[in-house]
Order: sequence, then C-alpha cells, then structure tokens
Amino acid sequence: MAPVTQRRFEHAPANTLPGLLQRGRGLGARMAAEDPAAAADLVYGCLRWEWRWDSRTDDRQLYLARLLRDLELPLGPVEELLTGDEATRDRAAGVLELLASGAPEAPAPAPHCPTGRVDPSPDGEPGDVPALVAELERHWVDRAWCGPGALGGGLARLGAGAGTADAVSLLRRFWLWTPHSYERPDHLAALAALGSAGTAEAYTESLWDCEARARLLGTAHAPDRPDVRARLTYLRDDPMERPEVREAAGTRLAGPAWAPLPADG
Repeated sequence: MAPVTQRRFEHAPANTLPGLLQRGRGLGARMAAEDPAAAADLVYGCLRWEWRWDSRTDDRQLYLARLLRDLELPLGPVEELLTGDEATRDRAAGVLELLASGAPEAPAPAPHCPTGRVDPSPDGEPGDVPALVAELERHWVDRAWCGPGALGGGLARLGAGAGTADAVSLLRRFWLWTPHSYERPDHLAALAALGSAGTAEAYTESLWDCEARARLLGTAHAPDRPDVRARLTYLRDDPMERPEVREAAGTRLAGPAWAPLPADG
C-alpha cells in the first residue's frame, strides 16, 4: 500500500524524538545523531509528510538535508518520494538538490507571519504587562501558534521588569512546543530579554535549529565551550549553510573568547 502523503497536524509531543524532528528543533538533530539507524524512519517521515505549520515561512530543507547527510542515511527512500504528489515531490526534490549542489538555499522566508491573531499594540506601557500575558495565555489555550512571537517581543521591549513568572513560563512553553518554527527565535530572544533561566542551553541547542535566525542567535550567544566551538566550526565550513550564518560563525571563532553567560541552569 502506498504511503499516505496528506498533511498531518497531530504533531508528536515536543519531549519525544518524533516531536522534536517534526518541529525542526536542534535537540532532535542531536538526539538522532546518537542512533542514526533508529532515527532513519523518523527522518524519512519528516519528508514524506508536511509538518511545517506554515510552509510560507517555516524552514526545513537544510535541516532535513543535514540529517540525511550527517546520519549517512540512504537516499533511496527520498528518491521514491519523487513519484508522490506535487507537495511531496517538491520537498524531496529540494532536499536532494541541496545535497547534490552543496549550495545555500535560495529566497529567505517571508519577514513576518502572515496569519494569526496578534495583539494590536504589543509594545505598550508597563501597565500593559497583564494584558500581554493574558493574550499569550489565550494563544496557548487556543494553540494559536502564529502571533505569540510579536507578543513576546512586546514584553521584551518593556525590559526585565516584564518578566513575570507567568510571562516566562508561557514563552518557555511556546519555545519548547510550537510547531511554527519561524517564531521560535522570537520566543528565545524574548526569554533572554526577560532574564529567563536556561537561555545558555537554549542558545546552544539553537546551533542545530532548522531556522537560520535561531542559528544566528546561537552563534552570537551560546557559551564559549568545546562543543559550541565544534559546532561553530561545522557551521562555518558547511557549504550548504546560509552565508550570513557561515560569516557569523567564522567571526565568532576568529574573535577573542567570549565570556561565558552567567550560570543559569
């Protein structure tokens, strides 16, 4: 029986390997590298079905190409997808072309999220913090994944004083669970601006993220330690990586050692 290729919205939990790979999380790529054979079917499944929340903005092509290359997975199952429907063919062809050419991806994602409910004034006065947090909570309850990044940005512009326990908890949940990978860098930037604990490890994970903006955050802010420097070297030298990320990684490696971020768990 031929595999089903329709879009699926039932993402696996974000604390499982399938859920991490479906979301393009850096932790998923790191875990998959520990046992490539066990991760193979999951990687192929991320190509067979459309897991991006918004195909106009969410990026997966380089993430999946790297998984195939770095895990040394056979390309036969990917080539078989070229006989599928148009969307499946496009996903498979894009990854295969990237692997063959070794060239960075062409057009950057759209600069904003085109749909979803967003608070009309996310950069208001400090007194607006409860309203912004309440709107974030509504997005979480409704699983409205498009828009929380702007709300988090509004809180971030108000400074560390806006980092209430509720605000930080919600932004952390969005960063961990959102399937809308385009907004994940916004959640991390907001968490850092609000003084959240755990950002050092989040920045490190971002070096493996599917989104170029997340990788740029990682190159700038991940703590100076051997595993980070090894990944920066990988990003600098990978011809498939976007030019701006390669340049940022090279600049970080060429500069003086950055002081580690404060120990924050």
